Amino acid sequence: MEFNNIQKLENLLLVAVPRDLMDDEVIQLRREVLQAIRKYGSQVVLLDFSQVDICDSFFGRFIYSTSKMVELMGAQVIISGLQDVVIETMVELGMTLPNVDAVLDLDDALVLSRSLSRRPNVQDEELLRASAEITEEE
Repeated sequence: MEFNNIQKLENLLLVAVPRDLMDDEVIQLRREVLQAIRKYGSQVVLLDFSQVDICDSFFGRFIYSTSKMVELMGAQVIISGLQDVVIETMVELGMTLPNVDAVLDLDDALVLSRSLSRRPNVQDEELLRASAEITEEE
């Protein structure tokens, strides 16, 4: 099954997470997100959960693992549209999402993504510093 809920907008990869995903579909969606990041060179990934109104431990781990994988690929993560029930479940499971920005809706997410794309990320700053040090040594 291929998902058509992944769209490229500017430097943003918008992932509209569908409701009622089966466990194997969750894994497939995560793989497609990672492939799309590589294909488009996305700097920011927006995971929109506004359609999702139920969260079990597997789905909670999907949110966590996907955000970590996106981060490892060098992109920043924004989560939008988390329903109250989903948030309650995540908190009860003890899940935290460090380095992930959460906003209420897509409008807020787009504003945030534009501000994130204007500032260099930590990896870029470290590469620039290392490059400057190498140049000084020569």
